Amino acid sequence: MSSDRRSFLARLPVLGAVPAAEAAPQSKSLVDRLFAVFDALEIVDTHEHTALEQKRLSEPADFFTLASHYLMGDAVSSGLPKSAQDVVNDRKATAAARWSAFEPWWRNCRFTGYGQALRTTIRDLYGVEEISAGTVATINERIAARLRPGLYRWVFKERARIRRAIVDDNYNAAPMKLDPEFFVPARKFDRFVTPPTPKAVGELEQLTGVSITSLGGLKQAMEKSFAQSVAVGMAAVKSTIAYNRNLEFREVSEADAARDFEIMMRRERPLPDGFRRLRERPLRNLEDHMFHHLVRLAEAHNYPVQVHTGLHAGPNFITNSNPTLLTNVFFLFPKVKFDLFHIGYPYQSELAVLAKMFPNVYVDFCWAHIIAPGVGRRALHECLETVPLNKIMGFGGDYNFAELSYGHAKMARRNIAQVLAGNVEAGIHTEDDAADIGRMLLCDNPLALFPLAK
Repeated sequence: MSSDRRSFLARLPVLGAVPAAEAAPQSKSLVDRLFAVFDALEIVDTHEHTALEQKRLSEPADFFTLASHYLMGDAVSSGLPKSAQDVVNDRKATAAARWSAFEPWWRNCRFTGYGQALRTTIRDLYGVEEISAGTVATINERIAARLRPGLYRWVFKERARIRRAIVDDNYNAAPMKLDPEFFVPARKFDRFVTPPTPKAVGELEQLTGVSITSLGGLKQAMEKSFAQSVAVGMAAVKSTIAYNRNLEFREVSEADAARDFEIMMRRERPLPDGFRRLRERPLRNLEDHMFHHLVRLAEAHNYPVQVHTGLHAGPNFITNSNPTLLTNVFFLFPKVKFDLFHIGYPYQSELAVLAKMFPNVYVDFCWAHIIAPGVGRRALHECLETVPLNKIMGFGGDYNFAELSYGHAKMARRNIAQVLAGNVEAGIHTEDDAADIGRMLLCDNPLALFPLAK
């Protein structure tokens, strides 16, 4: 090779190299200083699935309990057979037998974001550095020892320093008050939007006490449930409808929606079986119309709307949850603030563009830091350069178990510190600016968007 060609190649950037502003900062002390600032903050958690402490304490728990949320999905994805999963889930089996069935698949998943969160939790909260056959019994003993009143105060307040968490309403159960020391509810109304059968309509009648014999009755029942939810301190309207269908909600007339309601009550268009119902929606006119009715209720009562976008927990059609499908809704309801979950991953760039264009669209990093920590950092860097600072929500644990929310919170604080430290070293802003930005993402922004979380 000629010297000229070698000189030319030497000047080329390394293939796949990260731009300077996105690179990990060289000064570990800068990252540590910012992490310490964020670690001392009392933060707001925009999304959890945590059960009430009384319910949590009524059920046994061990290492495999904590591993069951999200990490087990990675294990199944890596090849964990059902026979082995049955052993892992068998509480009558010995810890050694359960670990033996789980260990080969754990080795495949221990470095994913979910694996990192679980390892962080076990290390920091239960004092065990390595998860292995030799330590799983000790881990189980320490988890069991903590299973007593005060668990949530220890985890949420003392260790994670979470001021308050917005908690999913347990999949459309009747509205109930939560412990205000820890939680405020986000209420889901998807059952009113997508009732598939007369039996489902009957369940809504029992839930609300409203007779539903027409489209008007279905709307009245939704309104009754909405009022009940307001009464128990609802902080936001929530939708996970992207698990069942795509997020495009057309403008549909009252007459067309009423026709679908009547067809549904006569059982003339049942949903297809299995995965096909995720794509084929024979009652789509009814669903679209009812979703718009829900957003009108949110608008009338000045509630933000949280929407699941992006990755599903389990196999699904990812294109169903592309946030750009909601674009017409953003135009139609400019006064409603839409908090779009999970950075829309893998549509994080599309979501950043939506939040840049629409004043009523916000980016929420709930779940994101454990889906893939590196993706979370890249998405945060992109959002900081694209989206106004006040429209970025920095953290939501998105776990069933409080301890794992601690692990996620620590990873989120570290991710934010790393990105902002890189920006400081790139000369984009000062260290004081970085501290202010982190406080906005983790505290000020969610408090402004969800006043009831204060």
